[in-house]
Amino acid sequence: MRNLGRGSRTAFAVTGIPGGTDDVEAALLRTRLIEAAKEFSGRGGPRPLTVTVTNQPPESAAETEPRACATADSEPRVGATTETEAETGPDEPSIAERARRFTATPPLYAFDRLVLPDRTLDQLLRAVHTVEQRRVLFDEWGLREIQPHPGSAINLEGAPGTGKTLAAHALAHRLGRSLIAARASQLESKYHGEGPKNLAALFHAAREQGAVLFLDEADALMSARFETTTHGSEHAVNAMRSEMLTALDSHEGLVVLATNLVTSYDSAFDSRVWHVRFPAPDAAARAGIWRRHLPEALPLAEDVSPEGLAGVDEVTGRDIRRAVIDAAAEVLRTGRPRVGQADLLAAVERIKAGRPCRAAQAPMSMSGGTG
Repeated sequence: MRNLGRGSRTAFAVTGIPGGTDDVEAALLRTRLIEAAKEFSGRGGPRPLTVTVTNQPPESAAETEPRACATADSEPRVGATTETEAETGPDEPSIAERARRFTATPPLYAFDRLVLPDRTLDQLLRAVHTVEQRRVLFDEWGLREIQPHPGSAINLEGAPGTGKTLAAHALAHRLGRSLIAARASQLESKYHGEGPKNLAALFHAAREQGAVLFLDEADALMSARFETTTHGSEHAVNAMRSEMLTALDSHEGLVVLATNLVTSYDSAFDSRVWHVRFPAPDAAARAGIWRRHLPEALPLAEDVSPEGLAGVDEVTGRDIRRAVIDAAAEVLRTGRPRVGQADLLAAVERIKAGRPCRAAQAPMSMSGGTG
């Protein structure tokens, strides 16, 4: 440990990471070393504390240290040497304290709200069954010998508005459990090493509260790792991916992931999750979605026909929900007593007409429920 000549800044170097080490494993090691340094600094050690992790010998590390220096106002530059700051103080929260940020809530939708093909429903029910029968499968039948942490993770893939959020709530309702919903943006931090801690705290919260964990826009957490890293941000991404892999391997509850960018996933996740694709609805499925979005209390005219409404194609469950709300609001605004077929058709056509024109937009190929 030595002073770098920058006021009260103190630094030390950790050397000896083999040059041929897997980049992801090396990134995870760097993150853990930095976290340990933060804890040391927070217990009364020198502050601020600069940490250098390098695969160079001590002499080379000493020579390159100043050139690779990172401060609180600059991003670490990664070459032979990587540095970051241990800026957290003695009040850094524990994993249990971080976990309190994530609160489980009752699911909003029941399973019978889903309108999906039998094959897709069967895939969802298989995942639920594994959690429901965990004691029999893994304890009584001995499967814990080959899977010490029996969890179940399913990835819902489909275009926006196709029912992924609805399905997550429906699965939690089926299990009789609450739901913790989170996005990657809630886990990220400008401080190196904080993202993996927040992710670990999220899984901790799901375990402690016995909740289903729902990660929306999961591609932000599961996209391909960087094969080579040249910036601190890329190391942080790789560390986050590694923590996600570890969390999925050790979690014993149900994890529901949702994305419309499944092609960006890292291949390491393929063997850890069940992929469930929401196919485009045919006319019969669209009619079912319309029926489920026309509440009994809604004053409908006698001419309203879900089968007739289903003739409008290229709409998602979210489009249908918006159309029902829009039509009802328009009827109320104009002082009429009932919502008619023409009101609903006009509303859904307005929604279709209002879509942005994107020249390179691919045709819609997925659909399902509402969220």
